Amino acid sequence: MRHFWFKLITVLSLVFSSPAFALEEGKVFQTVVPLYSEDAPCSPEFAEPFWARKSVANPADDYVVRYSRFSCVIGDSGAILIAPGRTEPAYEYLETALDFIALGYGPIYAVDHRGQGLSPRMLKDPLKGHVARFEDYISDLDVVVSAMQADLSALGAPADYPRFFTSNSLGGAIGIGYFQTNGAETPFAAAALLGPMIHVNYISFVDTDATWLALRTFSEFGANSQANLRCGVLSWFNTEKCAEYANEADFGPYVTGSRSFVPDTESIMTHSRTRYDLRTHMWDAFDWAKIAAEEYAEGEFWTGPQLGGSTNGWVKEASRFNRQMRKSKNLEKMPDMPVLLMTGTRDLRAYRQFRSGSGKEPDLKRHSDFCDDMNAESLVTFGNYNCLFIPIKGAFHELYKERDAERSVAISAVDWFFRMSTRLPR
Repeated sequence: MRHFWFKLITVLSLVFSSPAFALEEGKVFQTVVPLYSEDAPCSPEFAEPFWARKSVANPADDYVVRYSRFSCVIGDSGAILIAPGRTEPAYEYLETALDFIALGYGPIYAVDHRGQGLSPRMLKDPLKGHVARFEDYISDLDVVVSAMQADLSALGAPADYPRFFTSNSLGGAIGIGYFQTNGAETPFAAAALLGPMIHVNYISFVDTDATWLALRTFSEFGANSQANLRCGVLSWFNTEKCAEYANEADFGPYVTGSRSFVPDTESIMTHSRTRYDLRTHMWDAFDWAKIAAEEYAEGEFWTGPQLGGSTNGWVKEASRFNRQMRKSKNLEKMPDMPVLLMTGTRDLRAYRQFRSGSGKEPDLKRHSDFCDDMNAESLVTFGNYNCLFIPIKGAFHELYKERDAERSVAISAVDWFFRMSTRLPR
């Protein structure tokens, strides 16, 4: 299986020698922030803004999920839907959208997952990251995909215009769940999952040494067991236990002014001070009052995009679903569609961590194994290999927000993969 991909990786190395277009890091702030502030027109033909904030109701529970569309111009290469990670608003992918638009894609869509970003909150406390069932994320994505399809038709996209899916972190798990649920019915030609939430390194959320006991206490099984206890037996004595922060000491409510960039620190998620500071500006300084007043109902508990740590309920659902989606019976439900899985070698949320003092470096075996397991199932079902795993040396968790060196490699790889999957010209 690994030998099969060797030739493809060799080809990819040639792609990396000519990085895709990307905004220069020093120009990100001055380019992106005005587009958030001015509602610049999309095109002379359409009255909507370039950054169009849209919404659609999920008929399953009438929840109104938000999503963004960047550009209204049908490109030459295909439309892209982005599923962000936990805490990430859809609008944070405006820079990434500009890069893909420059490569001929468009429009670019991005979803605000339930309870975060620009979507309504699930609890009265808008800073808590919570979900009742992980499958709600998948149901919301399904509704947004249908809305995207209708929007593309309204914009004049031909029926065979390619649709692509890409994601970060949590969005990868949601995407995998969506593909396992929809199978061959998905409209996407290929998917690129960056730093996907496949098997979370939960100890990375706790300020403790990686001892033998800590690695087990904060393993996926340990995190799931603790969350189930708090949402189960302990909720008999405190009905709000499941809605409490899972780790309030380290990941409690967001506090304005608390973000501070620290160079070469994996927990910062990026090497890029500029891209890190852009989120800080949008959370701490950007005026959301007009949008909150005009676009949200009182019961949606939305005052801004800021989000704190996850609740016990979120951990229970996320860890449960991760274990479920990795099972063979669910992997065999994936569609016959090329999947690129790309992860930074210093992605502390994804890598497998070993006991302190063991002399072993963290590795990405859980991600490479997942790709191999997908290929084993697709070989049986479709007679071919569908998954390609590529590690990005030295990169942190948020590849689409990394510094230019790693980010350009990631964007080049995604562009190459999408074009290879549909035989689009480079």
